[in-house]
Amino acid sequence: MKIQRLKKRLSGDHKFTGHTILGSMCTEPHRVAKRTYKHFLSTNVGDPGLFPNLIELEKEYISELGSLLSNDDAKGMVVSGGSEANILALWTARTLAKEYQRDVIVSETCHFSFDKAANLLGLNLIKIPADSNHKIRLDLVKKAISDNTMALVGIAGTTGSGVMDPIEELSKIAVEKDIYLHVDAAFGGFIFPFIKDSAPFDFRLEGVKSITMDPHKMGRSVIQAGCIIYRNKKVLDAVQIPVTYLSGGHTKNNSILGTRSGASIAAAWMVYNYLGIEGYQKGADKVMALTKWFTNEIKKMPLMTTIVEPECNVVGITTSGKIDIKEILAELRERGWAVSEWKDYIRITVMPHVKKSYLKKFMKDLNKILDSYRVTNITEIRENTYSVARARLSTY
Repeated sequence: MKIQRLKKRLSGDHKFTGHTILGSMCTEPHRVAKRTYKHFLSTNVGDPGLFPNLIELEKEYISELGSLLSNDDAKGMVVSGGSEANILALWTARTLAKEYQRDVIVSETCHFSFDKAANLLGLNLIKIPADSNHKIRLDLVKKAISDNTMALVGIAGTTGSGVMDPIEELSKIAVEKDIYLHVDAAFGGFIFPFIKDSAPFDFRLEGVKSITMDPHKMGRSVIQAGCIIYRNKKVLDAVQIPVTYLSGGHTKNNSILGTRSGASIAAAWMVYNYLGIEGYQKGADKVMALTKWFTNEIKKMPLMTTIVEPECNVVGITTSGKIDIKEILAELRERGWAVSEWKDYIRITVMPHVKKSYLKKFMKDLNKILDSYRVTNITEIRENTYSVARARLSTY
């Protein structure tokens, strides 16, 4: 079978190299990551005896990320993605907690992987309402804490709106109450460190025990690649299972998956070291400048607004009038746009593959859709005005 037949079969799918994907938190991998990935397709760091140098490369990469997160003692691993990392974090927290402690306090805006983790690990997920800025309410967090509380979760870059929970305050609570604090920075981990005046979310905060961050998002690496970063080796080693058929049982596995792609590790390491801090800074500056421009343009539209002021390169847009955002969404999708649907807004993620020309084309289509509603509204207003006028005349 020729590859052309397969390409033809999948040709209807969206592509990051096109202009239509504006709602994904992933992006086209950097060319360096793609080239590197191809060279190590058959490698598996789940078998350290065969690939000891890749194991060392992974440790080096985790150490580099630890430094980015203000902790030279950090340990961890490259995993399949943010979901696995979040599950691992709560597994670790459960192992370190007392047997009766099974409550996990997290924002209602949390990623669905926490629901998975709770189901798998037999935990009680307590979802705290968010405030008007989509951030977890600290007053309700404090009320929810009890002797059964096992862990707190703060989000650095919520999936819906990209905002950051008040993690500094959560850290203070975690230290005071001696509770495990995990930070889900799957999206924000590779963007907030490069945004000036962003609030702290990393290991500078004493209470933070682990952090999730995804190289396959703003890290510019290939899919799949997530990371779980622990404060130190003690936290890392809380969960480890002996592999009986490797090294006579002396090999320990700290991840959920046994087989882990060495190619993902090599690609993530390569792109991180190729771009360097300077390269990531330039990338962050670029997407944030475009995010600011797009946000201002949306606010200029009479019937549109943003749900919150963006804190990173995520913009939630909604209607400011009586128009149903679901109707707008349906018409955008008919025009081929791949945007993210939420209950009462549309999420636009300004990833590295997104160009200003794409956003201009998107807003042009959005304006056409809104024009039809403006005409409808004007007609309704005129009809209502005529009805009122006729009613008044009939009284004379």
